[in-house]
Amino acid sequence: MPETLITRPKHRAFPGRPDQIAHARDFTRRILGPCPVLDEAVLLVSELATNAIEHTATARGGSFHVTIYLGDSSLLIAVTDDGSNSTPMPAHPMDTLAETGRGLELVELIADRWGHCGDEHSRTVWFELSWPPTAIVLCVH
Repeated sequence: MPETLITRPKHRAFPGRPDQIAHARDFTRRILGPCPVLDEAVLLVSELATNAIEHTATARGGSFHVTIYLGDSSLLIAVTDDGSNSTPMPAHPMDTLAETGRGLELVELIADRWGHCGDEHSRTVWFELSWPPTAIVLCVH
């Protein structure tokens, strides 16, 4: 089996404001280019950036960071925020018509793998997406 090639990680910090979520999506689009899982990655970055602003200390004058590791047939994206006392978990809301509370449910549904680490001062939530190796010609490194 061929060794997976991973590009040097791309990183950007964003102020902890709601208007920065769109900038995080744009950053992800620019880095990934025509990647086979571009739409999924942009959606999940948007959800994790939203969670950082809504559920952590990030919105109180802090920042969140997006780091992208792009391989030849997979990517890993990490969003680091300013921490919280709560543990990131899919909400599984009782109200199936609710318009909020679905961010980590989407991550769990779409990502091949995801997880989190950190504490009340800094937390990272990450996800991994992969695609068949034959599609690598579509990805810009």
